Order: sequence, then structure tokens, then C-alpha cells
Amino acid sequence: MEDRIARFVSGLRASGVRVSIAESQDAWRAIQLMGAIDRETFRLSLQSTLIKDAVNIPIFEELFPLYF
Repeated sequence: MEDRIARFVSGLRASGVRVSIAESQDAWRAIQLMGAIDRETFRLSLQSTLIKDAVNIPIFEELFPLYF
């Protein structure tokens, strides 16, 4: 799962979304705490830790199903 999250973060970055290393680590910690069993909770955990600008939400929504 960690590798998949790293690839997702790379995809976000390649699409112009600024994601810091700290935000990537926060995303991983959130998934460790919240789990990945419930898809919506998993998606919201990643979105809340990786996306800081509402303008980037459509990019997140487009890429999320490609990785998860």
C-alpha cells in the first residue's frame, strides 16, 4: 500500500498538485490510523492530507480511481 500511495502522490505532483514530503507522511499516518477497508474514509483521508487547495480537488478525483 505504501508504494501505491507513493505512486499516487507522484501522479498528483506530475499533474501540478503541490504535495510536500510532510503531507505524504501525514497521508500514510492517516491511512495507518483510519485503515483502507472503507473506500470513502480512505479517499477522504488522502484528500484531507494531500490537497490544500480546492482547485486541486478535481485532479485528485480524476487520479484516485486510477491508483485505488
